[in-house]
Amino acid sequence: MALETCQAKRNFKLAPKSKDGKAVAAKRPAAKARSPAPRERDWPKGARKGAMPDFIEPALAKLKPKPPAGDRWIHEIKFDGYRLQVRVENGKIRMLTRSGLDWTEKFGREVLEAFAALPVQSAAIDGEIVVERDTGASNFSALQHDLSEGRNDRFVFYAFDLLHFDGYNLVDVALIDRKQLLESLLPDDNDKLRYSAHFNESGGLVLDHACRLSLEGMISKLRDSKYRSGRKGDWIKSKCSHRQEFVIGGYVPSTSMKNAIGSLAVGYYQGGELKYVGRVGTGYTAATAQMLYEKLSRLTQNENSFDDKLTSEERRGLIYVKPQLVGEVEFRAWSADGNLRHAAFRGLREDKPAKDVTREMEKTTAPLLPKSAVTLTHPDRIYWPDEGVTKEGLANYYAQVWRFMAPYVVNRPLALLRLPDGINGRQRFFQKHAWKGMNPHIEEITDPKDKQGEKLLRITDFDGIVALVQSAVLEIHPWGASTDNWEKPDMITMDLDPDDEVAWADVIAAAYELKERLEAEGLAAFVKTSGGKGLHVVTPLTPKAGWAEVKGFAKWLADSMSADRPDRYLATATKAKRTGRIFIDYLRNGRGNTAVAPYSARARPGAAVSMPLEWSELTIEVGPAYFTVDNAPTRLDALPRDPWDGFFAAAKPLEKKKR
Repeated sequence: MALETCQAKRNFKLAPKSKDGKAVAAKRPAAKARSPAPRERDWPKGARKGAMPDFIEPALAKLKPKPPAGDRWIHEIKFDGYRLQVRVENGKIRMLTRSGLDWTEKFGREVLEAFAALPVQSAAIDGEIVVERDTGASNFSALQHDLSEGRNDRFVFYAFDLLHFDGYNLVDVALIDRKQLLESLLPDDNDKLRYSAHFNESGGLVLDHACRLSLEGMISKLRDSKYRSGRKGDWIKSKCSHRQEFVIGGYVPSTSMKNAIGSLAVGYYQGGELKYVGRVGTGYTAATAQMLYEKLSRLTQNENSFDDKLTSEERRGLIYVKPQLVGEVEFRAWSADGNLRHAAFRGLREDKPAKDVTREMEKTTAPLLPKSAVTLTHPDRIYWPDEGVTKEGLANYYAQVWRFMAPYVVNRPLALLRLPDGINGRQRFFQKHAWKGMNPHIEEITDPKDKQGEKLLRITDFDGIVALVQSAVLEIHPWGASTDNWEKPDMITMDLDPDDEVAWADVIAAAYELKERLEAEGLAAFVKTSGGKGLHVVTPLTPKAGWAEVKGFAKWLADSMSADRPDRYLATATKAKRTGRIFIDYLRNGRGNTAVAPYSARARPGAAVSMPLEWSELTIEVGPAYFTVDNAPTRLDALPRDPWDGFFAAAKPLEKKKR
């Protein structure tokens, strides 16, 4: 199975856009279901004629640490949205939650119209409504945002089961036959209503690829099973990350915004008691933080909401609330004392009663993460408002990727992009030198060639990168040499910067061409997304050649590609000549020049990161900003090894040649 198969089978498409690039929602009349004439068909075994029941309690999946094996199972992508049962009956469309609540009016007319256009008299369809990011992956936080804003142009319904069809009850029909009927019923070209395809390959293989794409996980189903309500074991869910619902028992007000929450205290029910599992301090957009404050401030109470006796640290600043609201939370692991580690809020679950929330038991292990002695002040300060990534969230991200990232940022001169008020703030500083009040874990170091000038900056350990986060550093740009050997670069970075008109497939082709040329020179080539528009092809070097020689080689590479394909490539930074071409930027290889570090966040909407890839992962489905602060740790956990494993071991000296 190719890496892109999971996405390709989901048939990802974006919402329609206006001329200015913004998504739009058409205003149309209310939906009415069509009533075609009854058709004769060969109904599958188990189909029974009868009226459609009022509500069919949904089949639910049991959580297992590993997917089931064997050809008795089929596997589907696990979506990140709201489970709904859609009923087409007597010319009307109804959308019911998993508890039977009528949510028909929540999702706008376009999805309803898609169901109304189906050639059926009556049907009950099981599926999930989602909102997809530009990457193509469904995202619960984005769904919550659209619901709160009254936006309905991005809703997409993925149908995965058919329970009733034109007067026949199908719950006793084998799953694979129900899906075949469902697929024949659904249109191939509707952006709002899509069939959830399944995979017959090994469950472990499907889950591996889903996790590499930072999806939520997958659902495995017995192919010949009947539709059985509740958790009966016919459906198994396997997750790429720890994620479940928790009851909100209190909140701490924001230290950086008025009338907003800064963190939530959450728990789950066990034997009728609400057990405290810790605080969730990131994942809130500005709007979500204010919405939660408004809802929770109406539920405040004096007594402890949890049945545990909280420590003074756990009680600090906490305002208790009646335990009525349920939030979905993604987290790194369970700690030894039963608390959440590195937790992020994903949205309110209005479709699930608080009393139904229990701990989902799963036996998993996670690598030990570094801890820092640096104190984060105002940890709830939001750096990426639309994505809800806070100062604490960025620090959590770096804790999870540090074991991969450290060799590329430690003991190197750094250029830093600081945005104290986040990406939408006015303050924006690109700094190579110290600033007032700089944390002592960020070191000053003298440039040997400029001993009288201002000192440069570096970090030497994990405390250093947390100090950068505390200082609102949202991008990290290191030199291509270490401070152990200032004048001998140990890497070359070639930045492929495409014009907006260039197709992503052409950028990938350019990266492969660079790889071939580097390998022809006896050098290794590694690739990473830029987190912006393009790709970086990076070559490790044995540090023997000087800056002038390394930059000269990089220029020769760019010039030769441009000379061979002037219609496709450009080796100069002239924007007027870049239309339809890729600028091969070699200038990052001079002394004092920098390139964004592997795994560094980018100070742009989306909270993308510069992500190292294996060459086999470089596909059209994984664009330059696909991986983010939120989803990158899930991908890395799914990998059997570092995607740049052996980077420095592959270093070769740059041979002197006449070029």
